[in-house]
Amino acid sequence: MSNSNLWSKRSVGKPPKFTSPEEMWSRAVEYFEWCEKNNLEEAKVFCFQGQIVKDGASKMRAMTQAGLCAFLNIGTSTWHDYCKKTEYSEVTNAITDIMYEQKFTGAAAGLLSSNIIARDLGLTDKQEVAFAGGDITPWSSIEGSDE
Repeated sequence: MSNSNLWSKRSVGKPPKFTSPEEMWSRAVEYFEWCEKNNLEEAKVFCFQGQIVKDGASKMRAMTQAGLCAFLNIGTSTWHDYCKKTEYSEVTNAITDIMYEQKFTGAAAGLLSSNIIARDLGLTDKQEVAFAGGDITPWSSIEGSDE
């Protein structure tokens, strides 16, 4: 049985050196599989007709850079160093893209908190407004605006 505690994957000491982008990819795939196999378990206790009832639900685990680094037993600064290396850029970009897509899709399907994931992914919902004559007016409603 796999251990569902991410911290148990981390050890103290000198971080590992990946000998190739393929080795890094293989370890990242292990992290992706670990995330899929280790959903978060939500426990709910409530009273129904005078009886204490325990219920639970399995929740999707979001793939994160911090989680990946803990799993790989490297610090985030080491991850950023690998991202800067030309020979690792393709694999680090692929890993980042997969984690982005997993979180975006999970949030879009309601399996992850859309507010938290939107902030993590840098997504915003902005509306520009201008202050004209004491009223707040949407930018697109102002005369001469190109939008």
